[in-house]
Amino acid sequence: MKVGSRRGFLVGAAAFTASVSVGACRSRSGGNGDPLDVSASAKLPPAPESLAADGTTIVLGDPGAPLAVRLYEDMSCPACAEFETEGTAPYLKRAARNGALQLQFTLGSFLGPGSEVAANALRAALDQHRFADYHDLLYREQSRVRKSGGFTRDVLLGMAIMIPGLRGPEFDAAVLETKHRDFVEASDEVLRTSSVVGTPAMAVDGALVSSDSHELYTDRSRLYRHLKKASRAR
Repeated sequence: MKVGSRRGFLVGAAAFTASVSVGACRSRSGGNGDPLDVSASAKLPPAPESLAADGTTIVLGDPGAPLAVRLYEDMSCPACAEFETEGTAPYLKRAARNGALQLQFTLGSFLGPGSEVAANALRAALDQHRFADYHDLLYREQSRVRKSGGFTRDVLLGMAIMIPGLRGPEFDAAVLETKHRDFVEASDEVLRTSSVVGTPAMAVDGALVSSDSHELYTDRSRLYRHLKKASRAR
């Protein structure tokens, strides 16, 4: 398991043991009435998207939801892409769409310029209410993009064409001119000064998931039980 952070790349002690091996880079339709117990086939509306008052946190779901899950990510981190495409991140997004929780994102950019321009583009997508769709797309395409040199402004604009309603003069200018540079730097500083040592990282109601709780990133059932326990403890 590789852990990526500003402190360098470390080698962890074990790989995750679920159906995917996510490492780390340093109720509307809940079936049984439990909004946390939402299936992959549930028909759900898009989650509201907003910028929190701190100016660095992007929120999916109702910002007033009592249960909060924060994800720390870098858009160029391969382990983040694995978590987002094959791990438990899709479940968390469904739970946010189902009203069970608010999903908070802190975007770091410690992996370089590609991460910086991608974070800026995602902040611009938020202005168009297309953050979630664009975020998913960038992670699905990350491996291919990384092989060709990483995220660039031109690559990000080209990919944005795939998201209906995203491309336009406002979004294009924000990407080309790095309009949200202050957001990118401030968000990265939040990650840098936190106790997070690698990405992806997760905090539930402010409590950082321990580094040995690998299954919460890969096993939907384990994560559900963890969230249920946190919800009951409120």
